[in-house]
Amino acid sequence: MLQIRPIVRAVALLCAGAAPLTAAAQAGAESGTAAPPRVEITGSRIKRVDAETASAVQVITAEQIARSGAATVSDVLRDLPAGNAGAYTSEGTPGQAFGSAGVSLRGLGAGSTLTLINGRRVAPFGFGSASFVDTNSIPVDAVERIEVLLDGASAIYGADAIGGVINIILRKNYEGLALKVSGGTSAYHDGNTGDIGLTYGKGTLAQDGYNWLLSLSHRDTSPVLVNARPRTRDSDFRRYGLADRRSSFSSNAYTASGTTGGSFLGIIGDCPALVDAGSPLNGRCVNDNTSAVTLQSKSQRDNIYSALTYDLGRGWELFGDAALSRSRQASSMYSYATNSYGAYTNDLVDKYGLYGNAPGTTISYLLLPASHPQNKWGKTVGVRYVFNDVPTTIASESRNMRGTLGARGTLGKWDVEAAAMFSRSLTDTRYHGYIQDKVLINDVLDADGLVRNSFLLHNPSGNDPALMARLYPELNNHADTSTSSVDVHGNRELFTLPGGPLSIAVGAEYRHEKFDAMPDRLFTDGSIQLIGMTGANGSRSVAAAYGELSAPVLKTVELSLAARSDRYSDFGSAFTPKAGVKWSPLPQLALRSTYAEGFRAPSLPELHAGNTNGYTKVLDPKRCPVFTAGNDDCERYVAFTTGANPDIKAEKSKSLTVGFVAEPVPGWSLSVDAYHIKRRDELSTISASYLLENEAKFADRIVRNPVSGKLDHLSLITANLSSTQTRGVDVDARGSFSVGNWGRVSLSASYNRMNSYLSTDVPGNDPVDYVGYYLQPKNRGRAGVAWDRGPWDASVNWNYVGGYSVKSTPDTACSFEAANPQLCDVHSWLTASAYIGYKGFRNLELSLSVQNLANKEAPMDASQLAYLQGYGTSYHSQLGRYVQLTATYKFK
Repeated sequence: MLQIRPIVRAVALLCAGAAPLTAAAQAGAESGTAAPPRVEITGSRIKRVDAETASAVQVITAEQIARSGAATVSDVLRDLPAGNAGAYTSEGTPGQAFGSAGVSLRGLGAGSTLTLINGRRVAPFGFGSASFVDTNSIPVDAVERIEVLLDGASAIYGADAIGGVINIILRKNYEGLALKVSGGTSAYHDGNTGDIGLTYGKGTLAQDGYNWLLSLSHRDTSPVLVNARPRTRDSDFRRYGLADRRSSFSSNAYTASGTTGGSFLGIIGDCPALVDAGSPLNGRCVNDNTSAVTLQSKSQRDNIYSALTYDLGRGWELFGDAALSRSRQASSMYSYATNSYGAYTNDLVDKYGLYGNAPGTTISYLLLPASHPQNKWGKTVGVRYVFNDVPTTIASESRNMRGTLGARGTLGKWDVEAAAMFSRSLTDTRYHGYIQDKVLINDVLDADGLVRNSFLLHNPSGNDPALMARLYPELNNHADTSTSSVDVHGNRELFTLPGGPLSIAVGAEYRHEKFDAMPDRLFTDGSIQLIGMTGANGSRSVAAAYGELSAPVLKTVELSLAARSDRYSDFGSAFTPKAGVKWSPLPQLALRSTYAEGFRAPSLPELHAGNTNGYTKVLDPKRCPVFTAGNDDCERYVAFTTGANPDIKAEKSKSLTVGFVAEPVPGWSLSVDAYHIKRRDELSTISASYLLENEAKFADRIVRNPVSGKLDHLSLITANLSSTQTRGVDVDARGSFSVGNWGRVSLSASYNRMNSYLSTDVPGNDPVDYVGYYLQPKNRGRAGVAWDRGPWDASVNWNYVGGYSVKSTPDTACSFEAANPQLCDVHSWLTASAYIGYKGFRNLELSLSVQNLANKEAPMDASQLAYLQGYGTSYHSQLGRYVQLTATYKFK
């Protein structure tokens, strides 16, 4: 469960994620007891004993992660109430970022959420439209806690943290040897997982002068196909009032006529005929891709993590850590057929107009000549064919490495820390099952566009293996990214103000980033037209300096001010400030507010991505001021290029938070924080309609025929066009109480309400409020009750995701309205999970966790039925009830 640290007394240890108040420290000094340690809070470099700053920070501890049953860091962060649209998920429709996961705070995108490990940046994932950290690469067993800074841009870690900061703190200072083994399965007896982990630690700083920790972990997850769930048992969706999505494009022969074929003739090959008198597909060979699409991919995660702390004496210590991870994920996909191939590549054509079309018309079938050995009709026929002789699959392997070495200690009156870090991410994504266009046209088809007699349909073993290897090539995308940095920062007290010491922190860092993403040559040179991919190659250096002041001007008022200056070798400079105030009119109440400005320079992929070519249908307002059916300029297919733009500017933001933290009675706390974030000059692909409506402004991006004046080409490259304003409220409440001999009960709840999400796609347009529309739920929340007594501990947690419309905007029509109006909304979802643990055995700990206790189906998302999944992977899971048993043995 999420934990916002209370304003008053809390646990004194940093590993519990909180620290006592200054008042508690003063009371301890007066009584002669030791003062509590000062700790560094995410969002500030000034060490303090008061865990509550002007900024809202949520903390998720290792204990809470274990109780949640979450198997990965990505699982933990997916349930953040402040998380929203724009994240990357491990499942769903496979894309270029397949196998990765990334967080999007406030719905501002993964590229605007800064994810750190131990307070430092790491190499981003190599593919995808945004630069983000793959949270699948972080071992959950090595996590000590996760701190989430919710007040927008951070002047300390980087002004590009427009949505917020996620700081993942890894374990250190562990003693002993522990073996952890766990296994899980779903209520459907699939999706099985197996985990094994070993953690070893030796030494204590106080007695031995050092501590060394080593953690090893391995996890296997078995795949689940979508047809293993009742909703998607097959793709005949007539049961929902929708179309039967089983396809006749398999190996059915029709008379060669028109663009899709005429009368059904029969089946080629040994495919069994469908028996369904109520279906227009009755008697045909049916292709049902629910047997190929995965609900949960096969995956394997391996991690090695080590940390060392060494006492150098005289108040100094050496620290370092190193991590290696390998994340593998594999999924099967639906194959595409001649209808898709003809529509998107225009390579299947009626060359001579022999089948009722104009010469060169695109058709949706293969022409099988009368002489072909599989043709039993004595005439040329059209075969609605699916290219699945080689099943379509995608597999990703991501290898990450990171190392940090530094020292911290006291230099005069300064607490100083300096470190060097290097991280690298290598990703290979392999595709199989896509056909190479030229091989189909030149080697499978003859000069007249008919299937050669030597090529057999749906009989891959009967064809030349070399030909099949060229027709269905193995494709590999490779990415290599790295981030190396050197940083130093220090803080000290300057002098005493009426409310306490004025503290200052200063720091500087230098980092070098490299990004090299190389799709397979066959993807980039147009050999496989159905899939367009681009790579990116570039590097940059960034130098930054920042400063921070904490000024308790009165005993009840603390002011804070921070500023950061960044200089990019390839982009320029930026200055970003942040200010905050905390006022405690009562010991049980603190009011707080922050203001921050943000600056996100274009990422290396955005600056250096390659171009993609294609065709788009447009209305030319210059030559078609009023739509006329006979005017071809009113509906004209025009070539376009999209890709990077070297002239783009940085995105800029302003954020404001106002809230309070209260402890009405000891041990119980409530925090409420309202936020407002404005982002402008957002990077987006310029639309063809906007470009043409503003031709005078973008004349250099529009090419017209010099003779006829007709459109020839459009440059739809990335530009600073959009803007967003989002407002909302975060609420967190928690507390605990004793039940005498029955132990202790703890209650907690976290809630986010997004009040508005106003966005404009192009300058000058009225903003549209997207809250409550597709992937933008108004409400998200978590709540839990936990019980501890002796060796026993147990908890029940609830996770809530509000409903939203399948419509993308208020003005968009719901395409399901006529068939089934209920499908126009993705309904709210409330699930419960339970945990029980027992530590009464010697050296042995046992725990049982159950997620989705009621085995509830994910809310129906009818827009995802086109991809045969029927639910949204951003917030929901269709795995069902999941039971996991864990045993941990601690060797003595």
